[in-house]
Amino acid sequence: MTVLAVIAAALFGLLYLREWDANRRLNRELVYVTKRIGELMSAEGDGYVLLPSTDWGIRELTAQLNRLLENFYRQKAEDRRARLAMMQVLTNISHDLRTPLTVLKGYSELLAGRMKKRDLQKVEKMAAKIEEKTDELVAVIEQYFTMSKLESGDMCVALQRIDLTRLCREVMLEYYDILEKARYEVEIQVCGEPVFVCGDEAALIRILKNLIENAIKHGGDGRFLGIRLQCFTGETVIEVEDHGKGITDREQELVFDRNYTTARKGSGSGLGLAIARELALRMGAKLQVESEPGVRTLFRVIFTSASVKHSEPSSRASVSGKTGDTDRRC
Repeated sequence: MTVLAVIAAALFGLLYLREWDANRRLNRELVYVTKRIGELMSAEGDGYVLLPSTDWGIRELTAQLNRLLENFYRQKAEDRRARLAMMQVLTNISHDLRTPLTVLKGYSELLAGRMKKRDLQKVEKMAAKIEEKTDELVAVIEQYFTMSKLESGDMCVALQRIDLTRLCREVMLEYYDILEKARYEVEIQVCGEPVFVCGDEAALIRILKNLIENAIKHGGDGRFLGIRLQCFTGETVIEVEDHGKGITDREQELVFDRNYTTARKGSGSGLGLAIARELALRMGAKLQVESEPGVRTLFRVIFTSASVKHSEPSSRASVSGKTGDTDRRC
């Protein structure tokens, strides 16, 4: 009996020592986790709670903490990018508005001087320049206003049955005088019969104008502008082509980013292609670019089978920028 009591006491003693050691190790790991969290809260850089533990609870705790930290770092990075983007927006606004305003002020002063001298020929030239810069200023403000409405969700896209054949011809006709005066070679390949898609007419006009103006501005050296409307199985594609300097592979990944522009500083907001892409997405379409520098640049607006409809024109739908819900009954 005494032997059994001694053995039992020894076993209880070993169990106690084991539990005491486990509790001490657990407390030490908890102290480390607490201290590490404090370090991460005060640190500028990123870090994680790295603790190899044999305790399941501690392992689960550190895993959850690291997931929280991962989300926190992701949000912090997005916040940093948003701040940088906002700073870039303010910088671009400053440049884009200051340049035409400076020109307007200068020509206004010269115009006042010429009016005193009754130099009507010079007055006409200066008045034309003032009108040109005023239009440029209005266009820049409109670009920022449109982008602001798109990002805030205040712009709604009303979907209806649109004839792309008619739309492409009408938009190109608006640029006929400009292209003829600049001696462009123009290539228009549009289907003879109507091609219908589910879209918003105003948004489609804006996309086409942005692409054409982008081609004239950045691809004008090639003196070529082409627009094509092609139908494939399940897809309808509008292509706008120029033969200018082209876009490098790296720039092709950036041209649709807000505020990115290949133009010299102060000569463009960099919002045209970003707006075009966002409007295309709102209609369920895609906007892609393909370029071979020095040869050609091709922008494609691709309507997939979900957007290509041939039903009655009276049926309408709307896309709310706030909810992102789309009714495709076009």
